[in-house]
Amino acid sequence: MDPLDNPALHGAICPIERQADHWAAELAADPVLPTVVLGYCSGSGFASELAARLGGDPTLILVDPGAPDAHEAQELLTELATAMDEDLAPENVPDITGRSPDEALAVIGDFLTATVQRCAPELEQDLAETLTRHQHGWMSYTLAAGAHGGALPKEPVQVLLSETAEWKHSGSGEVHRFPVDPVTLFSSAAAAETVTAAVAARR
Repeated sequence: MDPLDNPALHGAICPIERQADHWAAELAADPVLPTVVLGYCSGSGFASELAARLGGDPTLILVDPGAPDAHEAQELLTELATAMDEDLAPENVPDITGRSPDEALAVIGDFLTATVQRCAPELEQDLAETLTRHQHGWMSYTLAAGAHGGALPKEPVQVLLSETAEWKHSGSGEVHRFPVDPVTLFSSAAAAETVTAAVAARR
């Protein structure tokens, strides 16, 4: 399940709690509810909110959990914009730090659309907006996750951390740290074994 598939992300900030409500309702339509919910990075707060709403008390596993701050949201916007226009200088990306999530998203939407139209001047406004829909949704989710702050209404059973990740929550879950970077963590055999064991325990 990709949280970015939620149509409510486009055009406005959708609080993480409301996003969890949406997906809990979607999953409730399936006769087989998930027994394990796994969240990565900025998806940790969303995963916890979702797990808290699902029946059957699913196991929550978090990988490098965290909530994006304003500077990380700015970095993501710069990354997305410069990928769209390789001639765009990072200093020409609007500064969204210090703005409310709603204000920031409005600036982002206008900027991404303008970036596409600058690269392809013949594009009409509605088509430019369609072409930036995914990037806009990604930024909407990131801003919502930052506003949520990564709160965990349901405690994880397992937490997997890369070598530089931090974990400040105190709970009953097991914390496993692996001496690898965040990307390598996904291909780590030891990390995979930890997740497999947690999943197997619910079967």
